[in-house]
Amino acid sequence: MTKGKRKRTLLMALLALLLSFILSVPAQTTSAQTGPFVSEIIVRTGANFKNHNDVVSFVSNAAKNNISVINLSVKQDEDEEVPSGYAFYKSKIAPVASGYSNFDAVKDVIAEAHKKNIQVRAWIPQFHDRAAFDKNSEWQMRALVDGKVKPFTGSNGTEYFVNPLHPGVQAYERSIIKEVAENYEVDGIVLDWLRFDDYNMDMGDYTRTQYKNQYGYDPITINFASDNAKREEWNDWRTTKLGEYVRDVKSDLDGITPGLFFGAYILPPEFVEVGQDAAKFMPYMDFVSPMAYFDDWEFPQSWVYDSEGILSQTRQKIGNAEIIAALDTDWSDAQYKNVQQGIRSNFPDISNLAFFIYGKWTNTDMKNINKRANW
Repeated sequence: MTKGKRKRTLLMALLALLLSFILSVPAQTTSAQTGPFVSEIIVRTGANFKNHNDVVSFVSNAAKNNISVINLSVKQDEDEEVPSGYAFYKSKIAPVASGYSNFDAVKDVIAEAHKKNIQVRAWIPQFHDRAAFDKNSEWQMRALVDGKVKPFTGSNGTEYFVNPLHPGVQAYERSIIKEVAENYEVDGIVLDWLRFDDYNMDMGDYTRTQYKNQYGYDPITINFASDNAKREEWNDWRTTKLGEYVRDVKSDLDGITPGLFFGAYILPPEFVEVGQDAAKFMPYMDFVSPMAYFDDWEFPQSWVYDSEGILSQTRQKIGNAEIIAALDTDWSDAQYKNVQQGIRSNFPDISNLAFFIYGKWTNTDMKNINKRANW
């Protein structure tokens, strides 16, 4: 064998080895482009898990229907049969919901789900929290209504909000997040209610003092009823402060489990009055999950995926960070086909869809998600 032939033979061998390596590496495409969507479900613990048997049955159905992620509420989000802020695990910080002192639903769901290779993220609502509202009256969200400052209890007077800017509130909510991350093998953290409810809050003494010290005027003097420079200045300040809160939570999590998948459920970005700007959550979060409930907001289906809709608005806010679209479960098959095909066409990078049910999940609900995953 001549030297020249040996070089050519060696080169051919190296090329063959390189080709073999390239063929062994999976193509870098998302499942939304080439196969079924990855299905996630958003689960309210109080409505679904009363005991171990509930957990076993639920997780078994989830596995049979190719559910990949359970986003599990570790404390209550709304105010009905269980007050918001009450925990479904053995918390040493938040009050434990009735029926869960001897049944740690979070521990049980994680254990059963992991047996089936299903991830569990801790869904942790933040500033809609009756437990915190009752714990300290200075923490209560206050709104300016008809010229008077009063505790804000929602549009129907039976919801309980706390001030996202108060250091005591922030310390309390962060302590719960840390408690969950330190004691449970969660696969991620997703925050919720990371917002105000309108422009006219918070009007508590602490917030007003902080704002006046920075801008030289009391926010109570702002005309919240119409667009103006002072209202924009106020909203920018609020959204910046919430971004700083997210930064601090991320720092906490990095000190516990570096790299833990971290994100939030968000309202449509066009709802600027709630003081939630997803752009200011980045680069501290890995993903956001915009609530694309078009019928709740009285938008057409196309609003989910068109150039003016919620996914487009979100992409403009967060750049290349991951979007996990949150959808309802009560639409018609035709509506799902339209929405999901619109997402495939216009947002091929979106691979995961998260589905929310307000109450109890059934096997039929999960079967329907599995049936539609290829649409």
